[in-house]
Amino acid sequence: MITPSTIAIFEHEMKQYAAELREIGLIIDREPDRLTEFLHTSALQAINHMMIPPEYGGQPIVTIGQERYYGLSSLERVITIEQLSAGDAGVFLGGPGPSMSSIVMIDLGDEDQKERFYSHFLKGAAWAVFALSEPEKGSDATEISTRITRHPDGGMELTGHKFYIGNGHRASIGLVFAQTNRTPLGIQVAIVDPSLQGFTATPLDTMGLRGLQLSHLQFEAFPLEEKDILGRHLSPTKRGLWGALRTFHRMRPSVAALALGVAQAAYDYVVEHRTIFTEREKTELERLEMRLHALRSMIRNAAAEIDHDANKGYLASLSKIRAASVAEEATEWALEMMGPGSLLEHPLLNKWYRDARAFEFMEGTTSIQKINVFQAYANGKMQHV
Repeated sequence: MITPSTIAIFEHEMKQYAAELREIGLIIDREPDRLTEFLHTSALQAINHMMIPPEYGGQPIVTIGQERYYGLSSLERVITIEQLSAGDAGVFLGGPGPSMSSIVMIDLGDEDQKERFYSHFLKGAAWAVFALSEPEKGSDATEISTRITRHPDGGMELTGHKFYIGNGHRASIGLVFAQTNRTPLGIQVAIVDPSLQGFTATPLDTMGLRGLQLSHLQFEAFPLEEKDILGRHLSPTKRGLWGALRTFHRMRPSVAALALGVAQAAYDYVVEHRTIFTEREKTELERLEMRLHALRSMIRNAAAEIDHDANKGYLASLSKIRAASVAEEATEWALEMMGPGSLLEHPLLNKWYRDARAFEFMEGTTSIQKINVFQAYANGKMQHV
């Protein structure tokens, strides 16, 4: 567990991995398919094992102080992700590992399903997909149209489309949200094996976070078995939709940390490459530095609150709103500070400017987050904010 006395040590360890991601960031931005050439790096090997519980073979990140971190707490994740995102958010997100699917698996999977899922990442680099978003529906879990059909002979099949799914064409295993009937309790999560017939994945061309290679997934009579359905051992109220909501609450501080990392990278770049500032520019520099410090505190408090109670997502929503905005403003400010032609003369700033625009749409837009905050306020859950 991370404590105040070990945060600096942990951050130092993550900065070393971040440096490796920075070295290949522009290469992967130009040619996302080349990411597999760098799987030997210590950073991508560490990412592959993040968020795997030790009882299922997880390998911790061990710091110079011999602390061991598996990335299973929200606080561990936001500290890790901020540093790695400052290295390169696109490479980090495109890297192998169970990613956010692990959170659902921990909450909803039975022992056999967990063994089956996590074993993919112990054999070498592997990718998992978290397939919720759909064409024209976004990530609204209540409007899922992908369907699980049960046949009289006991067989099952999955049919539908998923859109904007990270690493979709790379995955060797994944979790797919689908419905069995048009009620919240009818939403189910299925483990899928992309090697089976009936699955296709098409990478989409994007402006930012190109290493993630968002994909369009299509399921055509994709075969399922009862053992593929998560939460069979749980009550209907604690299955699909419940798992989706808890996952979003737990991942929002991580998305905020992604945005913070890019904003911090832009700030650091200006400080490194500019030596003379006007008084106005010094004021702007100091103001952004204070905003970054305040945002970091907010994100880590949100993560700690989620670790205490995964149903309290309002502070995570607030931090995600703020972080997405700061990332966009910081990258635009950095381009202005570096002068005319900076989009061409500073490829990293060009990349970060494009990457920063993606965070608004990850884990719910600002409008969705404001609804979450209002609902928490209306229900009397924001007394200390």
